[in-house]
Amino acid sequence: MDDEPLHEQMETYEHLASDAAEAARKRDEAATEIGDRLAAAITEAVEQEGANVVQSGQSTDGHRYHFTARLDRAALVAGLTETLPDGFVVSHVNDDGTMSVEWTGSDRTPGKRERGAILKAIIAEEMVLDSDGLIESVPTRELVLARAVELGVDEDDAAARLNRLATLDVVDLAEGRVYPDENFSRY
Repeated sequence: MDDEPLHEQMETYEHLASDAAEAARKRDEAATEIGDRLAAAITEAVEQEGANVVQSGQSTDGHRYHFTARLDRAALVAGLTETLPDGFVVSHVNDDGTMSVEWTGSDRTPGKRERGAILKAIIAEEMVLDSDGLIESVPTRELVLARAVELGVDEDDAAARLNRLATLDVVDLAEGRVYPDENFSRY
């Protein structure tokens, strides 16, 4: 046991607890500032890419029309590769528009990570789920590569990254189709 009197140990504890609380406050302030700046970059990309609007129905009397605005997740991710600060990459975009932006641990984002994010977004965009969330259909490999090229990714780079995503169990390539695998969604 320590020979230091208990009241001195309590003073040391209180000092350390105060330092830890101050460090946590500064950490939280920094995280809020980072989040605000990332939100601004995402807003800029959404403004540039917009949303797809499709007619989803109309009333039987023809007086009211229903529309659904749907974010083109793949185009958004491609746009974000240009607007996110260096070192950040979109790791996942969900159907409802929520997304994860990940710090790569470096001052610049590796191109492979950006291309992988675009490919994942294309796959998610093209995948059809039923009302229970089960997969009804998945895109073909050719469709994924063609859409990647449309979004500015070199075809050879896209094909190489798609194969790498298969190696990492992010996607499964079977019979010319691209299926999500166990590591596909990491929201």
